[in-house]
Amino acid sequence: MKIHRIPLVIAIIAPLLLTNCVVSKKDYLLKEEEADKCTRNLKMQVEENRALREELSTCQEDLAGSGARVDELTANLAAVSGERDDLSGQLTVQQAVNQELRTHNDRLSDILEKKEVSSKALIRETMDINKGLQGTNAQLRERLATTDTENRRMKTDLAAAESRLGELERLRGAELNKLKATYDELVGSLKGEIEAGEVEIRRMKDRLSVNLVEKILFDSGKADLKSSGIEVLRKVGTQLARIEGKRIQIEGHTDDVPIGGRLKEKFPTNWELAASRALAVVHFLRDEVGIAPEKLSGAGYGEYQPAADNETAVGKAANRRIEIVLLPPYERTSEAQETTGAVE
Repeated sequence: MKIHRIPLVIAIIAPLLLTNCVVSKKDYLLKEEEADKCTRNLKMQVEENRALREELSTCQEDLAGSGARVDELTANLAAVSGERDDLSGQLTVQQAVNQELRTHNDRLSDILEKKEVSSKALIRETMDINKGLQGTNAQLRERLATTDTENRRMKTDLAAAESRLGELERLRGAELNKLKATYDELVGSLKGEIEAGEVEIRRMKDRLSVNLVEKILFDSGKADLKSSGIEVLRKVGTQLARIEGKRIQIEGHTDDVPIGGRLKEKFPTNWELAASRALAVVHFLRDEVGIAPEKLSGAGYGEYQPAADNETAVGKAANRRIEIVLLPPYERTSEAQETTGAVE
């Protein structure tokens, strides 16, 4: 602001002129000096006011900046408060997790303590088992030594058994050869009877059977040997007597025609007729041929072991027969592998 000095002086002097006061030069100079002083003071006041206005403007600018800062700080404070709330929530969750972990840790500590106790018991049990195993191993070693001895003995017995088996096979081969030779001799000596269909000779491995039809040995319904049958039996018996290690069984067979008439008084059934005929042959072989009685046996089968169908006359004739069978010798009771008890 520009201050004009003259108007100010006039403003001061004018009242004096109006009051018809006469001012001396001295007073005028004083007043002028006072006016200058006032002017200077006023100028200074103006300068101060300007400075104050500038300072006020600066303060206002600072205040505006401070307001923005305050707003920024307020927003930051709100964000920090939110973050603090989040952290507080996380802290609460973490505290709960920590509590759960402590509980779990306590439980694990209990389990570990129990495991340590169990481990000690397990170690003791393992030591006991090891002691037992050591004893068992010692027993097994003893059993192994015994087994080795037994194995050696069994090998020796096996070798002996194999040797015996070889000997038995050799003897069996010799027996089969003898049986075949007997078969061949019987076939040769009974060639005519065989061709006439009166005799049939069969060899099955270690068995030999001579089948003589009824008509060559017996008359119908009788158990007495015919003269023609005696000659055939003598030929057969002579060959059988040479065989060793076999027993001779005489088997009587009939057809299925029941015994009838007065004959029934002597032979109630075909069993009796078949057995009587078989025994007649047994006695002849013992008494006339000289075969040892302990090698002979008789059996009557009646009509129950037919060789052919009884529906035809030819079949019935084939069923009425005497079979002389060579069988293995009887085993003695002392040689039996199993028995139910001793015979008194």
